[in-house]
Amino acid sequence: MRLKAILTLKCPRCLRGNVYRSFFKMNKSCPHCGVVYEREQGYFMTAVFVGYVMGFVIAVLAGLGLYLTVKPDAIGYLLGASGVVFLSIPLVFHYARVVWMHIDELLDPRKPEELEAARRNREET
Repeated sequence: MRLKAILTLKCPRCLRGNVYRSFFKMNKSCPHCGVVYEREQGYFMTAVFVGYVMGFVIAVLAGLGLYLTVKPDAIGYLLGASGVVFLSIPLVFHYARVVWMHIDELLDPRKPEELEAARRNREET
């Protein structure tokens, strides 16, 4: 269930609400349960590391794919893998944040007072 929520960019708490309102806009809170996504200032800095790991995996897979199909020279590997990583940056950015939020929710679930504040926030809007 959680894997499906990650793949469809859903809320780490309720697994239903959309994290992104549009391709360029992230919701501040879940439209379904009201939980605020950014738990503290600088919360998404760890998502940078998650994105780095995802980009590395994509580059390795692209290099392996090039090796198994085309077998280019060293510059070909560099350009091919870099091109694939460059084209995947928007998806990596979106998924890195969502993956980080889900990891954080599993390791440090929201406390009742955080959920109550989210509920009150949702009622006010």
